[in-house]
Amino acid sequence: MKIFKTALVLTLIGIACGLLIGLSNEITAPVIAENKRLAELEAYAALFPGLDSAEVIEVELQGTIYEAREVKKGGSVAGYLYKGSQTNSYGIVDLLVGIDKDGVFTGIEFLNLDQTASMKPAIETNSLYYKGKNVTDLDLEDLVLFSSGSNPYDTATGSSFGSTTMRTIIRDAILVFGGAEPVVTDPYQLIYGVEVTKTEEAITADKVTKKELIKDTNDVTLGYAYTVSSVKNTGTAVEYNENQDWEMTLLVGLDENGVIVGIRVLDTDHSTGFYDRHNAYFTLLIGTNIQDYADVANTITGASFSRGQILELLEALKGALA
Repeated sequence: MKIFKTALVLTLIGIACGLLIGLSNEITAPVIAENKRLAELEAYAALFPGLDSAEVIEVELQGTIYEAREVKKGGSVAGYLYKGSQTNSYGIVDLLVGIDKDGVFTGIEFLNLDQTASMKPAIETNSLYYKGKNVTDLDLEDLVLFSSGSNPYDTATGSSFGSTTMRTIIRDAILVFGGAEPVVTDPYQLIYGVEVTKTEEAITADKVTKKELIKDTNDVTLGYAYTVSSVKNTGTAVEYNENQDWEMTLLVGLDENGVIVGIRVLDTDHSTGFYDRHNAYFTLLIGTNIQDYADVANTITGASFSRGQILELLEALKGALA
């Protein structure tokens, strides 16, 4: 009987606690929701002062964007608000992007910036860059380019992951807005600047796996594209990645005279933060004959292993065409 009474008391206590928790949630949940609503309204007003309304609209959302709103002032459409969210290695970045009807950024407001405290100031500083810029002023490919140093659109360093996440959301907001040209992802088009046709030709050379005759859609020859690939063991050269076989594949575009038109990374096992540093070097090589590529200084630091593999591949192509 004593055990029964004890069990009954404990059960009643459990029920009472459950009721109190439920009651507490019932009381606090609306308060939390209202506080969030007021904070978002404040963010709307910060991006569009004097707005009349910011109603949710049905549009085709892109990537990280989960909500779009149409802003009206004086009864007319003034612009749009885009909510985007993405989680990186440090936490979530949830922000609001304001773009007026002419495609000009009215600013960025953070709804949740759950990142390391030391990173937040740099991310917030980098967000200030966009206010007043037109969406057509931005290169959508550069926007999402990760760099452990700095991105072309970052004015402060020390927040590579958080700033890249923010820029990804901004890129997706631009895509939803529709005020920019479609993002070009085809490596051949990125190199030659136009849509091309490709005809594979025979080639036998170490590390050169493919040769393609490149023409534009009017059947005018633009040059040749070479796919070069190798696997290189990291040995002890890459900290925390010792003794790993890393593959790298490049697409090297040349004109009919062997002059470099562009270089793109097709595939790699290297960390993005390493090989992305060499994009500036690839740009410098444009206009240089492949036989003279070594004359162009590669001053990139902090990515020596990936640099070595890139130079190995360029040397292989040079040898194949000598």
